[in-house]
Amino acid sequence: MEEYRLPWNAREGVIYGCIIAAISSLLIGGFNVYTNMGYSPDTIPDFLTDYLVIWPVMFIVAFFLANTVVGKVAKVVVNKFVSPGDSSNTYICFNLIVCVLLMSVILTFLGGLIGQSLGMLMGGPPVDAIGLLEDWPIIWPRNFCIAFWIEMLIAQPAARKVMVWMHRSRMGRTMAD
Repeated sequence: MEEYRLPWNAREGVIYGCIIAAISSLLIGGFNVYTNMGYSPDTIPDFLTDYLVIWPVMFIVAFFLANTVVGKVAKVVVNKFVSPGDSSNTYICFNLIVCVLLMSVILTFLGGLIGQSLGMLMGGPPVDAIGLLEDWPIIWPRNFCIAFWIEMLIAQPAARKVMVWMHRSRMGRTMAD
């Protein structure tokens, strides 16, 4: 019996990945843009307007990374430590940890670089890649913790819920035929 909470094919994998990337990039990216680009409660309308420009780019970057580099590395690492007899919960948890670790390592720098570049195009200060590298050891642990809990409590449960809904719907149609 296949696991109802996980994708069964490539199409479902894309849907699953889109849900996770959309929620994660919206919440994690939004938090980072808000806190690192000088917004305050008084400037929330400006933040929302600016983030509507930045978020689609971050979504594409997060989706691409998760489904190429990070996804492939995570699969190798998870398969090294999770045996075929382990539960699907073991696989899900281990995969979540590896993916969040890798994505947070990469996006702490790359996301800052993209955010600063887009910010500069919208009239903000110039890109400070050296500053991003210097701040990386301080910012990354915070980003990892934020990303871990967003993935654990919001993004992945939402994607798994959609997969269950899709699979039950498909199984119901199959049974009715």
